[in-house]
Amino acid sequence: MGPAIEPEHVEKIHKHNELAREEGAEVLVDRADLEDGAIPDGHDEGNWVGPFVYEIDYDTDLRCIKEEVFGPHVALLEYDGDIERALEIHNDTPYGLAGAVISEDYRQINYFRDHAELGLAYANLPCIGAEVQLPFGGVKKSGNGYPSAREAIEAVTERTAWTLNNSKDIEMAQGLSADIMTSSESDNDD
Repeated sequence: MGPAIEPEHVEKIHKHNELAREEGAEVLVDRADLEDGAIPDGHDEGNWVGPFVYEIDYDTDLRCIKEEVFGPHVALLEYDGDIERALEIHNDTPYGLAGAVISEDYRQINYFRDHAELGLAYANLPCIGAEVQLPFGGVKKSGNGYPSAREAIEAVTERTAWTLNNSKDIEMAQGLSADIMTSSESDNDD
């Protein structure tokens, strides 16, 4: 996990961690305030936040599992083993950027693929969103459509088709041809 974008984002992450505690989470890992030596040398002034991992019983009214944090804030929710129930919980959020499923049962993987409301999905891999060649942008309140890196570049680029002929004759692929007058020849025509 890299640093947060700004000090205000660090505070937002800490507030979400505190919200999870207030809503009854059992905190398993709280290293939000990184210890000495955990921050890379030369980057002491960065906006670093360590992991915060907790378990909580699912409730549709819990803000700690419904609000997007964009930080190392992870909720573990137990469900009864039924993939349909897992997807109900998964989709019960206004966000849908990316997600992953880990299973040896391809029926569960395919059910997740077909019913998860998200922009980028993984099976038996971590959800990292690093494939810049793939469309990525999320659904619901997450992201802004499905731009890939190439599409993002094209959105701010104007293309011009430019062909340069260094020959005195024009020979086109269609079998057409034409004579090219040099500037000295055109001056003699006057």
